[in-house]
Parts: sequence; C-alpha cells; structure tokens
Amino acid sequence: MESKGRKRWLLTIGGIVAALALAVLAVILLVDVNRYKPRLEAAASKALGLEVRILGDLKIAYFPPPGLTLAYVRVVRGEEDVLRVEKIRVGLKILPLLRGRIRFRELRFNQPAIFIRRTSTGPFDYERYLSRPLRNARAALPETLDGIDAISVAGGKISYAGKDPAIRADVEGLDLAIRDVAFQGESGDEPFRNVSFTGTVKAARMTIGNAEVSGFSCGISAKNGNYEFDPVTLLAFGGKGEGSIWAYMTEAVPLVQVRYSLSGSRPESFFASPGRDHAPLEGTVDLSANLFLKGENPEAMAATLTGDLSWKGSDLSIPGFDPDALLSDSGERKESPLPRIGALLLSLPPFAEAAGGLSSPDHATETAGVNGLVRTFVSIWSVENGVYAAKDVALATTRHRLALTGRIDMPAGRFDGITVALVDDKGCALAGRTVEGPFQNPGETPLVRPTEVAPGEGCEVFYEGSVPPPE
Repeated sequence: MESKGRKRWLLTIGGIVAALALAVLAVILLVDVNRYKPRLEAAASKALGLEVRILGDLKIAYFPPPGLTLAYVRVVRGEEDVLRVEKIRVGLKILPLLRGRIRFRELRFNQPAIFIRRTSTGPFDYERYLSRPLRNARAALPETLDGIDAISVAGGKISYAGKDPAIRADVEGLDLAIRDVAFQGESGDEPFRNVSFTGTVKAARMTIGNAEVSGFSCGISAKNGNYEFDPVTLLAFGGKGEGSIWAYMTEAVPLVQVRYSLSGSRPESFFASPGRDHAPLEGTVDLSANLFLKGENPEAMAATLTGDLSWKGSDLSIPGFDPDALLSDSGERKESPLPRIGALLLSLPPFAEAAGGLSSPDHATETAGVNGLVRTFVSIWSVENGVYAAKDVALATTRHRLALTGRIDMPAGRFDGITVALVDDKGCALAGRTVEGPFQNPGETPLVRPTEVAPGEGCEVFYEGSVPPPE
C-alpha cells in the first residue's frame, strides 16, 4: 500500500511538472509578448520616476530559471541618458509565480552604461538618479525587491562629470557579481542604508582626471548601511597597490575611510598631462595613506579629508634641472632658488597646483641639459579638513639637504607659513625662504634665523626627520 501511495504522488507531481512545461511551451509559441512592451515601459517609467524605453525585443526565457529578457533598454531624464543596457535578463522564482506573485531570482545586466551628472543647480545625482528611483521602485512593487538571490553586471561603464569640466571620472570593463541581496526597513527608507549583500567587483580601467587605474579588483559586502571593500588591488601610476575602503552610509552624510599602499609608482605618471614636457621627478616612490573623508559629492569630500599621507623614494632624477648647481653659490643667491627647489617636495598629488605656485617664473632658473639627482626623498603629511601639515618633508641631493615645514590649505588654495630651508648635517638652517598666500601669487620672505652662536654651543635645529645628510 505504501508503495502504491508513493507512485500516486510521483505521478501527480510528474503531471504537474508536465502541465507546467506544456503551459510554458504554449506561451512561448503562441503569445507575442512584445505587444505588452508599451505597458511594461509605462509601468517601469512610473515605478522609477524616469522614462524607460525598450528599443529591442522582449522575450520569455523559460529555463533556467524562467523569466524575461529585454534588449537595448534606455532610462532617460528628458533627453539625457541615465542608463543604457544592451541586454537585461530577469529571472523569476517559480513557486511565487504559481501563486500570482513576482519574486526576482536574479538580475543580469549585459554592457550597461550609467551616466552620473552633477549640475550647478540640481541635487547630487546619487539621490536624483540612483537612490530616489530605487525607493520609487520598492514602493511601486511591494515585496518584489525585498530579496534577490543574485545581481550581476558584465562589461559595464560608469561616467561621472562634475560642475567643473576638469572633474571627471570614468570606469570601463566593469564586472559585478553580488548575491543574497536583501532590503530591510520600509519601502520609503534610504535603500543604500538598508541593504545587505556580498560579492566581488572588477574593472579593467578607471580614470579620475588625468590619473588612470587598471586591474581593479575587490571583494565587497554591505550590512546595516556599512560597506566594506576588502581587499582592494589595482595597478596605478606604474605601481601596484593594495588596501581597503569602508563606507558608512548610516549617517545623513556618508563617511569613508581609505587605507591604501602603492609600491613602485612613478612620479612622472602623476603629471601625465598635455603640454608638459617632463615631470619634476622621475623614478619610483612608495605611497601610504590612511584617510577619512565625508560628504555627498567629491568637492565636499576633498574639503573634509583627514588623516595621514606619505611618499618615500630614492635615487630619483630631475630632468633638466640640477639643484646642486644652483645651491653651490654662496650668499643671497643661495636663498633665491629655494622655493623652486622646494617645489620638488610637492611633486606628487594632490600638490600639483601648489607646486606650480612655488616654481613660478620668478624661480624658474634651470640648468638646461643637466639632470639632477635626489638620493633620498621623504614627504609625510598629516591632513585635517583638507589642510596639509608637514611632518617629515625633506630630500637629499648629492651634496645638499633641503627640508620643508608649514601647512598647505588646499580648500582655500593658500600656503600657510611654508618654509623651505637648506640644512646642514646637524639639521640647522643655513638659508631659507618662507612662502605665504595664494598659490597663484604667493609672497616670499627670507627665513629669520637666530643670531650666530658661539662655537660649540650648537644651533636651533630646523630639521630632525628621517632624511640623512648627503655623504
């Protein structure tokens, strides 16, 4: 009897499966789903609050799993593209579908392109184009978006442009694979603060201004509004970097922490820009950073940058410029080229504009055709709200040692007591210049040194950092 009962159940289940298969086959063969495309476009447009256009075919995908495929989808605001996708695959869960409910099993995006713009009058596009449409979709499709088994992106692109045309970032060859996506809270809540998932992100190429990054890869997880990218690996400025990023989205203003190290990078690649004949320094340096920043856009984040930055290198060349030749003279001439030489200590991001202020035409005397040499280079800074304070900033050439003290106010574009000094073996200042004011037109004064002391009584030490005097 028990064996017969099992057979009946197996026959019943088999009949249901066969019926479902026939029903799916009948839908595929007999129903022209493209006639429903205008309705789907209208429903999607209403749900997102943006105009959705399906330019290609709409097809039913039956196994595995059942769902829909949409070709050449555009999401626009006015006539400006927000999102373009070559193909979208929507996988649906079977059991909820039998009960007349829609539940997503997976979303696959093939070659999507996202365009993020920040205008001078409108709010940041994170809210306008990403957060708000997702909130609208969750409200229009209750429970449908509460959980998705997997979301993937293949061959994606992201383009960001700020108010200033020079502020631009692009990502190409983006591959994303995340799983176990779940939204907590009400549908009207901030979605990026109430989502959890785990996965991986890769990008073939990223550009931020003139900087270029390749081979980007990281693991990613999100929970309770906290996002962790760890480990982050990439190739940038000719070197290999590794680190981690934490983004805290639970507050009204996002907070980000970056820990990062980059070894073997080349300073000349920092200054790869049209019209520049050569970089201030050539060779390899190592970068280390531990930074906090917060804000709703890149401009606000730059003004809140806080933490520590350091660059270290050795045996760097100076194309077309020999500091030793300029410093070999005595007297007042020894002081005059110091700001020009001090600009070498700012030959790394984010000091490009400030370095230009120190190496203005008034200090542009060079020894044409002769390359100088930096034996040791150290540039260590603390940062608070975008203001950089020199902690250990110095270099040693073949015959001389220079050190820099003071602060650089990047948000205001000003030098705050930046002093460049030529120091002896004891760290005492032999000559120096202090620079104050805006980057474009700073003022200079000679370093005020204490009255000469008697032999054997020592001196007031200007520099006692890690760069040793030349041998």
